[in-house]
Amino acid sequence: MLSASSRHFRCHRAAELFKPPLGPDPFPIRIQKSPPLPDPNNRPSFTTVTSSINHTHPSSESQQQTLVTQILSTIENAPTLLQSLHNKRIFLTPKSFNRVLISAAQRNHLYLVTQIFKLAIASKIQPLNSDCYLTVAKAFARADDCVVELLSFTEQVLELTQPSMTVINRLLFALGQCKETDNAILIFTQVKDRNFTPDMYTYNTVLEILGRAGRTGEMLGVFGEMKEAGIDPDLVSYNTVINHVRKFGEVDMCLLYFKEMCEMGVQPDLLTYTAVIDGLGRSGDIEESLKLFGEMKERRIWPSLYLYRAVISNLKKMGKVEMAASFMEEMNSCASSLRASRKSNKCE
Repeated sequence: MLSASSRHFRCHRAAELFKPPLGPDPFPIRIQKSPPLPDPNNRPSFTTVTSSINHTHPSSESQQQTLVTQILSTIENAPTLLQSLHNKRIFLTPKSFNRVLISAAQRNHLYLVTQIFKLAIASKIQPLNSDCYLTVAKAFARADDCVVELLSFTEQVLELTQPSMTVINRLLFALGQCKETDNAILIFTQVKDRNFTPDMYTYNTVLEILGRAGRTGEMLGVFGEMKEAGIDPDLVSYNTVINHVRKFGEVDMCLLYFKEMCEMGVQPDLLTYTAVIDGLGRSGDIEESLKLFGEMKERRIWPSLYLYRAVISNLKKMGKVEMAASFMEEMNSCASSLRASRKSNKCE
Protein backbone atom coordinates (compact mmCIF):
# COMPACT_ATOMS: atom_id res chain seq x y z
CA MET A 1 0.00 0.00 0.00
CA LEU A 2 1.39 3.41 -0.96
CA SER A 3 1.87 5.97 1.79
CA ALA A 4 0.26 9.39 1.48
CA SER A 5 3.66 11.04 1.14
CA SER A 6 4.65 8.61 -1.61
CA ARG A 7 1.47 9.29 -3.59
CA HIS A 8 1.92 13.04 -3.10
CA PHE A 9 5.52 12.87 -4.38
CA ARG A 10 4.47 10.88 -7.43
CA CYS A 11 1.85 13.42 -8.48
CA HIS A 12 4.11 16.43 -8.12
CA ARG A 13 7.05 14.68 -9.74
CA ALA A 14 4.83 13.68 -12.63
CA ALA A 15 3.56 17.23 -13.06
CA GLU A 16 7.13 18.43 -13.60
CA LEU A 17 7.44 16.19 -16.67
CA PHE A 18 4.88 18.21 -18.59
CA LYS A 19 5.45 21.57 -20.17
CA PRO A 20 3.49 24.54 -18.86
CA PRO A 21 0.21 25.24 -20.66
CA LEU A 22 0.09 27.24 -23.85
CA GLY A 23 -1.34 30.74 -23.84
CA PRO A 24 -5.03 31.47 -24.27
CA ASP A 25 -6.80 31.10 -27.60
CA PRO A 26 -5.46 33.93 -29.82
CA PHE A 27 -8.81 34.24 -31.56
CA PRO A 28 -11.45 34.14 -28.80
CA ILE A 29 -15.03 35.09 -29.55
CA ARG A 30 -15.78 38.09 -27.38
CA ILE A 31 -18.47 40.71 -26.96
CA GLN A 32 -18.51 43.83 -24.89
CA LYS A 33 -20.43 43.87 -21.63
CA SER A 34 -23.73 45.66 -21.91
CA PRO A 35 -24.08 49.18 -20.49
CA PRO A 36 -25.83 49.78 -17.14
CA LEU A 37 -29.54 49.08 -17.03
CA PRO A 38 -31.94 52.00 -17.40
CA ASP A 39 -33.93 53.21 -14.42
CA PRO A 40 -36.99 50.90 -14.31
CA ASN A 41 -39.18 53.68 -12.90
CA ASN A 42 -38.76 55.58 -16.18
CA ARG A 43 -40.28 52.76 -18.20
CA PRO A 44 -44.09 52.85 -18.53
CA SER A 45 -44.26 49.12 -19.29
CA PHE A 46 -42.44 48.34 -16.05
CA THR A 47 -45.22 49.87 -13.95
CA THR A 48 -47.85 47.99 -15.93
CA VAL A 49 -46.12 44.63 -15.58
CA THR A 50 -45.42 45.19 -11.88
CA SER A 51 -49.09 45.94 -11.27
CA SER A 52 -50.09 42.80 -13.13
CA ILE A 53 -47.64 40.64 -11.20
CA ASN A 54 -48.87 41.99 -7.88
CA HIS A 55 -52.21 40.33 -8.61
CA THR A 56 -50.83 37.13 -10.11
CA HIS A 57 -50.52 33.75 -8.42
CA PRO A 58 -49.57 31.40 -11.27
CA SER A 59 -50.25 27.75 -10.75
CA SER A 60 -51.13 26.29 -14.13
CA GLU A 61 -48.77 26.09 -17.08
CA SER A 62 -50.81 28.62 -19.02
CA GLN A 63 -50.59 31.09 -16.14
CA GLN A 64 -46.83 30.55 -15.98
CA GLN A 65 -46.56 31.24 -19.71
CA THR A 66 -48.59 34.43 -19.33
CA LEU A 67 -46.38 35.62 -16.50
CA VAL A 68 -43.18 34.84 -18.41
CA THR A 69 -44.49 36.69 -21.44
CA GLN A 70 -45.08 39.74 -19.26
CA ILE A 71 -41.53 39.56 -17.88
CA LEU A 72 -40.03 39.12 -21.34
CA SER A 73 -41.84 42.23 -22.54
CA THR A 74 -39.53 44.24 -20.28
CA ILE A 75 -36.53 41.91 -19.98
CA GLU A 76 -34.22 44.72 -18.80
CA ASN A 77 -36.22 44.79 -15.58
CA ALA A 78 -36.42 41.01 -15.14
CA PRO A 79 -34.24 40.93 -11.98
CA THR A 80 -36.50 43.46 -10.22
CA LEU A 81 -39.66 41.70 -11.35
CA LEU A 82 -38.35 38.28 -10.34
CA GLN A 83 -37.29 39.64 -6.96
CA SER A 84 -40.82 40.98 -6.50
CA LEU A 85 -42.19 37.53 -7.25
CA HIS A 86 -39.73 35.95 -4.84
CA ASN A 87 -40.75 38.35 -2.05
CA LYS A 88 -44.38 37.33 -2.59
CA ARG A 89 -43.47 33.64 -2.54
CA ILE A 90 -44.41 33.31 -6.20
CA PHE A 91 -41.95 31.08 -8.03
CA LEU A 92 -41.41 30.33 -11.68
CA THR A 93 -40.86 26.77 -12.74
CA PRO A 94 -37.36 25.80 -13.96
CA LYS A 95 -38.70 25.79 -17.52
CA SER A 96 -40.03 29.34 -17.12
CA PHE A 97 -36.82 30.56 -15.50
CA ASN A 98 -34.89 29.09 -18.40
CA ARG A 99 -36.97 31.04 -20.91
CA VAL A 100 -36.20 34.29 -19.11
CA LEU A 101 -32.52 33.41 -18.77
CA ILE A 102 -32.18 32.57 -22.46
CA SER A 103 -33.89 35.82 -23.44
CA ALA A 104 -31.40 37.78 -21.35
CA ALA A 105 -28.47 35.84 -22.81
CA GLN A 106 -29.65 36.55 -26.34
CA ARG A 107 -29.25 40.24 -25.56
CA ASN A 108 -25.63 39.59 -24.57
CA HIS A 109 -26.23 41.20 -21.19
CA LEU A 110 -24.01 39.52 -18.60
CA TYR A 111 -25.50 41.41 -15.67
CA LEU A 112 -29.03 40.26 -16.50
CA VAL A 113 -27.92 36.65 -16.91
CA THR A 114 -26.10 36.48 -13.58
CA GLN A 115 -28.85 38.28 -11.65
CA ILE A 116 -31.59 36.04 -13.04
CA PHE A 117 -29.52 32.93 -12.34
CA LYS A 118 -28.89 33.97 -8.73
CA LEU A 119 -32.59 34.64 -8.20
CA ALA A 120 -33.36 31.17 -9.55
CA ILE A 121 -30.88 29.67 -7.08
CA ALA A 122 -32.20 31.77 -4.19
CA SER A 123 -35.76 30.69 -4.96
CA LYS A 124 -34.77 27.11 -4.09
CA ILE A 125 -37.08 25.74 -6.76
CA GLN A 126 -36.50 22.46 -8.54
CA PRO A 127 -32.91 22.02 -9.78
CA LEU A 128 -32.25 24.03 -12.92
CA ASN A 129 -31.54 21.94 -15.99
CA SER A 130 -28.18 21.66 -17.72
CA ASP A 131 -29.23 24.05 -20.49
CA CYS A 132 -29.61 26.79 -17.91
CA TYR A 133 -26.04 26.29 -16.65
CA LEU A 134 -24.77 26.14 -20.21
CA THR A 135 -26.48 29.45 -20.96
CA VAL A 136 -24.64 31.09 -18.06
CA ALA A 137 -21.33 29.57 -19.15
CA LYS A 138 -21.80 30.82 -22.70
CA ALA A 139 -22.58 34.31 -21.41
CA PHE A 140 -19.23 34.44 -19.60
CA ALA A 141 -17.49 32.90 -22.63
CA ARG A 142 -18.76 35.76 -24.80
CA ALA A 143 -18.15 38.58 -22.33
CA ASP A 144 -15.06 40.75 -22.68
CA ASP A 145 -12.76 41.07 -19.64
CA CYS A 146 -15.21 39.63 -17.11
CA VAL A 147 -12.82 38.45 -14.36
CA VAL A 148 -14.21 40.82 -11.73
CA GLU A 149 -17.79 39.89 -12.61
CA LEU A 150 -17.00 36.17 -12.54
CA LEU A 151 -15.33 36.36 -9.11
CA SER A 152 -18.19 38.39 -7.67
CA PHE A 153 -20.75 36.02 -9.18
CA THR A 154 -18.91 32.98 -7.80
CA GLU A 155 -18.73 34.40 -4.30
CA GLN A 156 -22.44 35.22 -4.26
CA VAL A 157 -23.36 31.76 -5.54
CA LEU A 158 -21.16 30.16 -2.88
CA GLU A 159 -22.87 32.20 -0.17
CA LEU A 160 -26.31 31.24 -1.49
CA THR A 161 -25.60 27.52 -1.78
CA GLN A 162 -23.13 26.69 1.02
CA PRO A 163 -22.14 24.13 2.14
CA SER A 164 -23.31 22.29 -0.98
CA MET A 165 -20.99 22.38 -4.00
CA THR A 166 -23.61 21.12 -6.48
CA VAL A 167 -24.28 24.45 -8.20
CA ILE A 168 -20.57 25.30 -8.47
CA ASN A 169 -19.82 21.82 -9.81
CA ARG A 170 -22.47 22.18 -12.51
CA LEU A 171 -21.16 25.62 -13.44
CA LEU A 172 -17.64 24.20 -13.74
CA PHE A 173 -18.92 21.38 -15.93
CA ALA A 174 -20.76 23.85 -18.18
CA LEU A 175 -17.67 26.04 -18.51
CA GLY A 176 -15.72 22.93 -19.46
CA GLN A 177 -18.28 22.21 -22.19
CA CYS A 178 -17.64 25.73 -23.53
CA LYS A 179 -13.87 25.12 -23.33
CA GLU A 180 -13.61 28.04 -20.92
CA THR A 181 -10.73 26.44 -19.03
CA ASP A 182 -9.31 29.66 -17.57
CA ASN A 183 -12.69 30.75 -16.22
CA ALA A 184 -13.30 27.31 -14.74
CA ILE A 185 -9.94 27.35 -12.96
CA LEU A 186 -10.65 30.90 -11.77
CA ILE A 187 -13.82 29.64 -10.06
CA PHE A 188 -11.99 26.61 -8.64
CA THR A 189 -9.29 28.87 -7.19
CA GLN A 190 -11.91 31.23 -5.77
CA VAL A 191 -13.62 28.33 -4.01
CA LYS A 192 -10.40 27.37 -2.25
CA ASP A 193 -9.34 30.96 -1.51
CA ARG A 194 -12.69 31.63 0.20
CA ASN A 195 -12.17 28.56 2.40
CA PHE A 196 -14.99 26.56 0.86
CA THR A 197 -14.35 22.85 0.47
CA PRO A 198 -14.27 21.29 -3.00
CA ASP A 199 -15.75 17.80 -3.01
CA MET A 200 -15.00 14.69 -5.06
CA TYR A 201 -17.13 15.91 -7.97
CA THR A 202 -15.41 19.31 -7.97
CA TYR A 203 -11.98 17.72 -8.28
CA ASN A 204 -13.07 15.20 -10.89
CA THR A 205 -14.64 17.94 -13.00
CA VAL A 206 -11.51 20.10 -12.82
CA LEU A 207 -9.27 17.11 -13.64
CA GLU A 208 -11.30 16.48 -16.80
CA ILE A 209 -11.34 20.16 -17.80
CA LEU A 210 -7.55 20.46 -17.48
CA GLY A 211 -6.95 17.12 -19.17
CA ARG A 212 -9.12 17.98 -22.17
CA ALA A 213 -7.32 21.32 -22.47
CA GLY A 214 -3.97 19.50 -22.65
CA ARG A 215 -2.83 21.09 -19.38
CA THR A 216 -1.66 17.77 -18.02
CA GLY A 217 0.91 19.17 -15.62
CA GLU A 218 -1.75 21.27 -13.91
CA MET A 219 -4.09 18.27 -13.91
CA LEU A 220 -1.53 16.17 -12.03
CA GLY A 221 -0.98 19.06 -9.61
CA VAL A 222 -4.71 19.16 -8.83
CA PHE A 223 -4.66 15.37 -8.49
CA GLY A 224 -2.00 15.79 -5.81
CA GLU A 225 -4.01 18.56 -4.10
CA MET A 226 -7.01 16.26 -4.01
CA LYS A 227 -5.05 13.65 -2.08
CA GLU A 228 -3.57 16.27 0.24
CA ALA A 229 -7.10 17.43 1.04
CA GLY A 230 -7.92 13.94 2.26
CA ILE A 231 -10.15 13.03 -0.68
CA ASP A 232 -9.24 9.59 -1.99
CA PRO A 233 -9.48 9.45 -5.80
CA ASP A 234 -12.23 7.22 -7.13
CA LEU A 235 -12.52 5.30 -10.39
CA VAL A 236 -13.50 8.44 -12.31
CA SER A 237 -10.45 10.29 -10.98
CA TYR A 238 -8.00 7.57 -12.00
CA ASN A 239 -9.63 7.00 -15.39
CA THR A 240 -9.42 10.72 -16.14
CA VAL A 241 -5.75 10.96 -15.19
CA ILE A 242 -4.71 7.74 -16.93
CA ASN A 243 -6.56 8.59 -20.13
CA HIS A 244 -5.13 12.10 -20.47
CA VAL A 245 -1.59 11.05 -19.51
CA ARG A 246 -1.86 8.35 -22.20
CA LYS A 247 -2.41 11.02 -24.82
CA PHE A 248 1.12 12.28 -24.17
CA GLY A 249 2.56 8.81 -24.69
CA GLU A 250 3.60 8.55 -21.04
CA VAL A 251 2.97 4.81 -20.79
CA ASP A 252 5.13 4.35 -17.70
CA MET A 253 3.02 6.94 -15.93
CA CYS A 254 -0.15 5.16 -17.05
CA LEU A 255 1.15 1.96 -15.49
CA LEU A 256 2.17 3.80 -12.34
CA TYR A 257 -1.34 5.14 -11.76
CA PHE A 258 -2.87 1.83 -12.82
CA LYS A 259 -0.81 0.06 -10.16
CA GLU A 260 -1.58 2.76 -7.60
CA MET A 261 -5.33 2.52 -8.06
CA CYS A 262 -5.23 -1.25 -7.66
CA GLU A 263 -3.16 -0.90 -4.49
CA MET A 264 -5.68 1.62 -3.17
CA GLY A 265 -8.52 -0.85 -3.72
CA VAL A 266 -10.02 0.98 -6.73
CA GLN A 267 -10.98 -1.69 -9.27
CA PRO A 268 -10.20 -0.80 -12.91
CA ASP A 269 -13.06 -1.01 -15.40
CA LEU A 270 -13.27 -1.27 -19.19
CA LEU A 271 -12.27 2.37 -19.69
CA THR A 272 -9.18 1.91 -17.49
CA TYR A 273 -8.04 -1.20 -19.32
CA THR A 274 -8.77 0.35 -22.71
CA ALA A 275 -6.54 3.36 -21.99
CA VAL A 276 -3.64 1.30 -20.60
CA ILE A 277 -3.81 -1.55 -23.14
CA ASP A 278 -4.03 0.80 -26.10
CA GLY A 279 -1.25 2.98 -24.66
CA LEU A 280 1.04 -0.03 -24.24
CA GLY A 281 0.27 -1.28 -27.74
CA ARG A 282 0.96 2.08 -29.34
CA SER A 283 4.29 2.28 -27.51
CA GLY A 284 5.34 -1.09 -28.88
CA ASP A 285 5.02 -3.06 -25.64
CA ILE A 286 2.62 -5.55 -27.19
CA GLU A 287 3.40 -8.35 -24.72
CA GLU A 288 2.37 -6.30 -21.68
CA SER A 289 -0.63 -5.06 -23.63
CA LEU A 290 -1.81 -8.63 -24.33
CA LYS A 291 -1.11 -9.65 -20.74
CA LEU A 292 -3.48 -6.96 -19.47
CA PHE A 293 -6.00 -7.89 -22.16
CA GLY A 294 -6.04 -11.46 -20.81
CA GLU A 295 -6.23 -10.24 -17.21
CA MET A 296 -9.22 -8.08 -18.09
CA LYS A 297 -11.11 -11.03 -19.57
CA GLU A 298 -10.24 -13.20 -16.54
CA ARG A 299 -11.94 -10.56 -14.41
CA ARG A 300 -15.00 -10.94 -16.66
CA ILE A 301 -14.67 -7.44 -18.10
CA TRP A 302 -15.58 -7.95 -21.73
CA PRO A 303 -13.63 -6.00 -24.37
CA SER A 304 -15.45 -3.51 -26.56
CA LEU A 305 -15.23 -3.51 -30.35
CA TYR A 306 -13.08 -0.40 -30.06
CA LEU A 307 -10.56 -2.20 -27.84
CA TYR A 308 -10.46 -5.26 -30.09
CA ARG A 309 -9.80 -3.05 -33.09
CA ALA A 310 -7.09 -1.13 -31.23
CA VAL A 311 -5.32 -4.36 -30.26
CA ILE A 312 -5.60 -5.74 -33.80
CA SER A 313 -4.23 -2.51 -35.26
CA ASN A 314 -1.28 -2.48 -32.85
CA LEU A 315 -0.51 -6.13 -33.62
CA LYS A 316 -0.42 -5.42 -37.35
CA LYS A 317 1.92 -2.47 -36.79
CA MET A 318 4.28 -4.84 -34.95
CA GLY A 319 4.18 -7.30 -37.83
CA LYS A 320 2.22 -9.92 -35.87
CA VAL A 321 -0.23 -10.58 -38.69
CA GLU A 322 -1.24 -14.11 -37.65
CA MET A 323 -1.98 -13.05 -34.11
CA ALA A 324 -3.95 -10.07 -35.42
CA ALA A 325 -6.01 -12.47 -37.57
CA SER A 326 -6.67 -14.63 -34.52
CA PHE A 327 -7.98 -11.65 -32.58
CA MET A 328 -10.05 -10.62 -35.58
CA GLU A 329 -11.68 -14.06 -35.64
CA GLU A 330 -12.30 -13.91 -31.89
CA MET A 331 -13.86 -10.46 -32.23
CA ASN A 332 -16.16 -11.53 -35.05
CA SER A 333 -17.28 -14.65 -33.21
CA CYS A 334 -18.60 -12.66 -30.27
CA ALA A 335 -19.41 -9.35 -31.96
CA SER A 336 -23.13 -9.60 -31.18
CA SER A 337 -22.45 -9.68 -27.44
CA LEU A 338 -19.83 -6.95 -27.37
CA ARG A 339 -20.59 -3.46 -26.19
CA ALA A 340 -20.24 -1.70 -29.48
CA SER A 341 -20.82 1.87 -28.42
CA ARG A 342 -17.64 3.65 -29.42
CA LYS A 343 -18.83 6.83 -27.77
CA SER A 344 -19.11 5.26 -24.33
CA ASN A 345 -16.11 2.95 -24.50
CA LYS A 346 -13.58 4.82 -26.56
CA CYS A 347 -10.93 6.81 -24.73
CA GLU A 348 -11.19 10.15 -26.49
